[in-house]
Amino acid sequence: MPLSLQTWLMARTAEMLAVPHLACRRRDCRRKNACHWHFKNSGEPCCLRNLTAAQRRIFDEFYGQAQIILEHGGHQGLTYAWGAPMQRALLDAAVEIARTAVPPQDKRRFDAFRRDRETIPARTPPVAQRTE
Repeated sequence: MPLSLQTWLMARTAEMLAVPHLACRRRDCRRKNACHWHFKNSGEPCCLRNLTAAQRRIFDEFYGQAQIILEHGGHQGLTYAWGAPMQRALLDAAVEIARTAVPPQDKRRFDAFRRDRETIPARTPPVAQRTE
């Protein structure tokens, strides 16, 4: 039985964050840093149950961004390159996670979207000037 897109994307997100290696109780997942086990009802990788609340929030943020970029990346000129440098790093990781789940017929469009993003610099926050 093939994995659903949601399960596939969750597993790739967990792998990007090294969750199988650091938190999974399954030996084969830890050794390969790959999600091989998931719950049948929810499709969630088993290792996510071993995360603390703070770790799970970080995972959910990455996963949420990857879902958004997978759905909308490259459509209507959207580049998802805004924000401070730390936000840009999160978005770059989300783009790479989303790339693993792009259907074959959309890979060319998505790769063009990735190239377009790379040419846009991250916006830096304005520096407060001191007036005396």
